[in-house]
Amino acid sequence: MRTVIILLLILTAAAACWRSCYQERQLTALRAATADTIRRYRDAAGRQHAVTPVVHTSPPAPVKKIMRQSGITEKNIREYTTATTVTADTLPAIAPQQTDTGFRFHYEDKWISILGQMKDSLRISYQLRDSLWFVTWHRKAGLFRKVAYMDGFSANPHTVISGLKAIRTDRQAALLRVSIGPQIGWHYAGGKFRWSAGIGIQYNLIRF
Repeated sequence: MRTVIILLLILTAAAACWRSCYQERQLTALRAATADTIRRYRDAAGRQHAVTPVVHTSPPAPVKKIMRQSGITEKNIREYTTATTVTADTLPAIAPQQTDTGFRFHYEDKWISILGQMKDSLRISYQLRDSLWFVTWHRKAGLFRKVAYMDGFSANPHTVISGLKAIRTDRQAALLRVSIGPQIGWHYAGGKFRWSAGIGIQYNLIRF
């Protein structure tokens, strides 16, 4: 009877610890999803990169709206990324050309096309071109933990990623709780607890 009570106390403590860790992870994910955690650097080609940690949380309202419109469920979504960009540049001096209907000027390079016409008022048409790249990579954070990061940049040298969020749903995290591999444990057999080692299947209540 004493052994059963000890076992129940251990299970209760483990469940309480798991709940506390889960709530803390949710709070940490919420803070990370709403905070500005972007780190910036320039690569050898001069492109400015934006790097942010990948966080685990439930889909926000805009993603849920897409789910309703597309007829998909949360279990079909594992990761999503949002990014905002700012494009700024100074164009070279452009000499306007006089036409029968007024003045006209034009500029074009690899990333932008601009056409301006001036008669009674100024009218400008423009087209911006861009190429955004996103890469997910991992870095070790301690002995048993890895942190995922999203690295994004624009191939357009005039574009900067001003905002970046990378989120994985809790559904994906749940799928990773079952594992197979070598294990060392403490089990109850023959009326007492014993150490054991071997290969087994386990469900992770607490992950580091």
